[in-house]
Formats: sequence, C-alpha cells, structure tokens
Amino acid sequence: MSVNVSIISLGRGVVSLFLISLLLISCSWTSQPPRNIVIEALQTQIIATQTSISESLGLDPIINVPKVSRVRVTHHDELQVDNERFVHLEGSFDWQLPQDSIRVDSAFELYLQSGQRGEGWTLARPVGGQGDDVQHWLLYPLGLPVS
Repeated sequence: MSVNVSIISLGRGVVSLFLISLLLISCSWTSQPPRNIVIEALQTQIIATQTSISESLGLDPIINVPKVSRVRVTHHDELQVDNERFVHLEGSFDWQLPQDSIRVDSAFELYLQSGQRGEGWTLARPVGGQGDDVQHWLLYPLGLPVS
C-alpha cells in the first residue's frame, strides 16, 4: 500500500513540475518590456504631448522631464497591426513635473516594439491617417544612452 501511495505522490509531483514549467515557458513567450523602458516610454509620451501643445499654441516648447512613479500595468497583450508587432500595455501611473508640488494620477496606453534582435525598444504613437486604411505611427527610440 505504501508503494502505491509513493508512486501516486511521485506522479503528482512530476505533473505539478511539468505544469509549472509549461506556465513559465508560456509566460516567457510574451515579451514584457523592462520597468525602466515603460517609465521612459511614459516620460517620452508626456514630453511629446507637452511639445505638441506648445507648438499648437505658438509657444517655444519647454522640455520638463516628469518624475514617473507607481506604474501599474492592468492589461498586457501582443498584437499585430499592418505586419508590425506591438506590445500593448494599459494601466495607470503617477507623474510630477520638476518644481511642481502636484502629483497627477493618470491612465495610460502604450504601444511598444522590441528590437529585431531583442535589444532596444521603441515607443510607437498612433497618428491619424489621411483616409487610407494604413495606420501611421510616430516612433521614439527608448533606452538610448544620455549624452
């Protein structure tokens, strides 16, 4: 009787190990960007929005790199648009401009592309097209050394 119990326990252990391994492998198939890349993408998106608003008002853009904190990703998937692969993230984060006492809690949606060889990331911001069916993107390289 104890031999049967040992075989059953061993079998359950092997099945559990197999399922955990399968879960870990399947999670690694989706390429989640590193946290520092997500923070840089959020900062880049805020700066691009500030610049766009300044230009539309005819003002000289003032670049203020915001402090980004408490990034919470609530949705993560991969999608393909016009033969381009994107990591799509949604969530919320806190941000604050330098010398500003107000911290803002905002929702976000990011489209990121991984480099062809797995190195580097690019923020892709969708822009409206001129009536064609092809989605156009503004691309911002991330993770570049600061000079």
